[in-house]
Amino acid sequence: MTSPAVAVNKRIRAFWCASLITGLACCTAAYADPPRVPGRLDIRGDAGFMFDDNVTRAKESADIRSDHAYSVDLSKVFIFPGTEHTRTLLTGLLGGEKFARYSGLSHAFGGVQGEFQYRSSAEFSAPILAVFARAFVEQYQSKLRDGSRYSAGVSIRQPVTDRIQLFGALAHDERKGESDVFDTKDNAFRLNLDYTVTRTGTLYLTGEYRSGDIVSTGHPTLELIDIAKVFAQDDAFPGEQLYCYRFDGKTVIATLGYNIGFSSRHSLDISWRRIESTPDQRPSYATSPTSYVDNQYSIVYLVNF
Repeated sequence: MTSPAVAVNKRIRAFWCASLITGLACCTAAYADPPRVPGRLDIRGDAGFMFDDNVTRAKESADIRSDHAYSVDLSKVFIFPGTEHTRTLLTGLLGGEKFARYSGLSHAFGGVQGEFQYRSSAEFSAPILAVFARAFVEQYQSKLRDGSRYSAGVSIRQPVTDRIQLFGALAHDERKGESDVFDTKDNAFRLNLDYTVTRTGTLYLTGEYRSGDIVSTGHPTLELIDIAKVFAQDDAFPGEQLYCYRFDGKTVIATLGYNIGFSSRHSLDISWRRIESTPDQRPSYATSPTSYVDNQYSIVYLVNF
């Protein structure tokens, strides 16, 4: 996977977090309506720093590049009550990410998600079932990566105790890029557990499994050419003669994080994400590592306006 693909995971989590925040709130009997604060815009913003030890998603040490990035995101959720047990959420998101060393990975984006939710009752243990769809438009300093992303799927939010919340989702994802290398498709399963450790602290653990297209950047090798469906010279790494390759594979993403709340409007989120991608094909002559491993370390400050 390329670094922008994982950056989108952060934005998808922002969408899901926004839904989780409003997951027990609505103006019907099955939901509890949160209080509105006069003069508040109900816009969520965050500013973050992330270090990535393998932005190329490469296997060989000679191809691995590291970098750090700064990000700013804004999102707002609109709630539309339906029947006694249903409602619709519409979430808008704008933001950008600036990489320090490889500016071609820097980008701005805008997106929207629609979600239809159903909850059978106002009982604490009643799960929230949902159908969702979302779309992003992205503008990179790398022309190959410019394009859009789409996703659709189903999800469930399940309170376990007053301290433990579970969230699961099945989704189909597609990306359309200026280059065929970044025309990707995959199917994903995601499971998230939130555990309220203290009154102001929440520990979360997320696991995700993806099956579909993987994109990696590196120097041309016979192995990469043999398994690639398409490849092109990567313009995000000028002067290095690196190529990006698209091929089929499996990806496992694990995230461990902790959120510290300072007030009802301010919090700090610290997380570590590990991504491991494995191609479906491997030539018999290959001696390189079997998987592409990447680690991301993030710290994000969140505020509600």
